[in-house]
Amino acid sequence: MTTPAPSNHRLILDLPRWALGYAVATVLVATAWYLARADVMGLLRSGSPWFVVTERPREAIVAFTLTLILFGVIPVALARPVLDRSPWDLGLRLGDSRLWLKLLALGVPVGILAGYLAHRSPGIEAVYPLGGKLVADPAAFAVHASGYLLYYLGFEYLFRGFLLFGTKDEIGPAAANLLQACLATAFHFGKPGLEMAAVFPASLVFGWLALATDSIWCPLGIHWVVGVAVDYFLVFGR
Repeated sequence: MTTPAPSNHRLILDLPRWALGYAVATVLVATAWYLARADVMGLLRSGSPWFVVTERPREAIVAFTLTLILFGVIPVALARPVLDRSPWDLGLRLGDSRLWLKLLALGVPVGILAGYLAHRSPGIEAVYPLGGKLVADPAAFAVHASGYLLYYLGFEYLFRGFLLFGTKDEIGPAAANLLQACLATAFHFGKPGLEMAAVFPASLVFGWLALATDSIWCPLGIHWVVGVAVDYFLVFGR
């Protein structure tokens, strides 16, 4: 007597929670890649016209808000049913605030230097600032930088919160850090070569900072400083 094959529904239920978390995150990353961009991605092959693959480019604040929803709000809502964890336990608490403030103080100058060096790349200049050229107006730039915080809050919560803190107890912190860095790198496919070269090691460092401080706030601050610094030097440093 043969044993009946398990149904697809049962196979999904039998998945470990970390695998379900990555399945959810992959869908969110793909959705953001195609639908929540402030730029466009396209294809060009020999003898054929340029074909735009992604949705039309969003205004910067719209792209930032959509990223916060996809990478922040939805994972917060799914933390309990998917990972059986409180969303607050996935990096949103202060953690070791003394340590992350010290690391933040060390990381901010490094982030500013990274932004300065990156802005000299023609590829970076072609992509940033997200949403198009900005006028050299301090007040307008402050609004842009504040909106950018929405993007980075969502980004850090998905990769360093939902994925890293949400899976490290099941698969170990080293494996969890490696896997979140892989998916974060995949999200950057199509970005300039300099950014692609930096994203994987930077993601590992940001993951280590999150683990060391037991929160996402230190990597969030440094990551935001890098992004704002790039845009600042592109707008005011030319």
